[in-house]
Amino acid sequence: MKIKVGARGSKLSRKQVEEVMGVLGIDYTAAFVETVGDRDLKASLGPMDKTDFFTREIDEMVLERKCDVGVHSAKDLPHPLPKGLKLIALTEGVDRSDSLVMRDGDHFEKLKSGAIIGSSSLRRDEIVKRLRPDVKCIEVRGPVDVRLAMLDRGEIDGLVVAEAALIRLGFTDRNRIILPGETAPLQGKLAVIGREEDQDMEALFRKIDSREKGKVLYLGLNPKHYGKEVFHLPIIEIIPRAINLPEITNAFADIPEYTHLIFTSKSGVEIFFSFLEKKGFSPNDLSGKEIVAVGKVTAKHIEEKGVQVDKIAEEETQEGIIHLLALEDLEKAYILLPQSSKARCALSQALVLRGIRHQRCYLYDTKPKFPAVKPDLESFDEIIFTSCSTIDAFSKIFGNIPSHKKITALGPVTRSKLKIDL
Repeated sequence: MKIKVGARGSKLSRKQVEEVMGVLGIDYTAAFVETVGDRDLKASLGPMDKTDFFTREIDEMVLERKCDVGVHSAKDLPHPLPKGLKLIALTEGVDRSDSLVMRDGDHFEKLKSGAIIGSSSLRRDEIVKRLRPDVKCIEVRGPVDVRLAMLDRGEIDGLVVAEAALIRLGFTDRNRIILPGETAPLQGKLAVIGREEDQDMEALFRKIDSREKGKVLYLGLNPKHYGKEVFHLPIIEIIPRAINLPEITNAFADIPEYTHLIFTSKSGVEIFFSFLEKKGFSPNDLSGKEIVAVGKVTAKHIEEKGVQVDKIAEEETQEGIIHLLALEDLEKAYILLPQSSKARCALSQALVLRGIRHQRCYLYDTKPKFPAVKPDLESFDEIIFTSCSTIDAFSKIFGNIPSHKKITALGPVTRSKLKIDL
């Protein structure tokens, strides 16, 4: 079989095609073209996120059957893909880091104040400015080798570029540092695009599709905090209770009187602040009250609402909060606990034993969410449970937890329940 591959014409893109096709070891021809992103070097990339700026012409060749497949940098994929196309392979990829390249002998911390750093995204600019607020970031476009030539000529003093590009082009001898922080989603990976109906191409490229290996099933509500690529199947849903229920009305009527608010989940944070506004209050009405969070993620959600968090439990459990408040004088305190109806009662019981005035306000219910199509569990190597509710829902939807899979539990309470259930 001899297939035709479409790709951009840069040196980097040609290396990417060689990388993909070299693994398959089959005959191919390549059609290298300029995309609108290659021709238009003046347009800022800021507004181009998830558009077809770098992929349009290649995708059109595939749709028009001038090519069998297209090869892209995975981070350049538009969303959604053009109608009639599908992602048939996503490679394992190489290093996803961003690097700051400098001329030989230069050191980032010793660059002159006002040094010019070439970049191509606001995200990269922000990382550089956090490290050196005194440097100037400018947008630099074009092929990687052309941008590196600008650095060598002294037009810029540093260049931020994907480490994967340096590896693929053989520039790993360049003077550089790895930048900290997040990088573009799928950076370092390569994407193979084919026609939706072309099962032959899909079968052919399955060999290099990393999605078929080590697949992880994430059962919670929000996988973005997990820091790992997963297949997201939310099997629980959050149902806010009616805001006019007497117990909720009474709890919010006492907002001016509370001395402490204790949040034990990010869902509780979202619903509480939504109800707070509807009840005629604002985050400013919480000024002067001690705000306590069960963990860093919950604390981040609170602070995104414009409210300062005073204390964060080291152990992300109700017991962690009990320990955190153990030495605090709460004799005159009045505490609000906005919670799920399925929240454990350990914290409330501890407050009762200490004779501390508090209200436990159930803001929402957590219920199983049955997927329209149940995925085949055999296609996953790992299953991630994020809460006790996901364990209960899994049992109702799938039955017993498979003992031959890697099972990951997030949080000590979830781990404890899994040990009991297993």
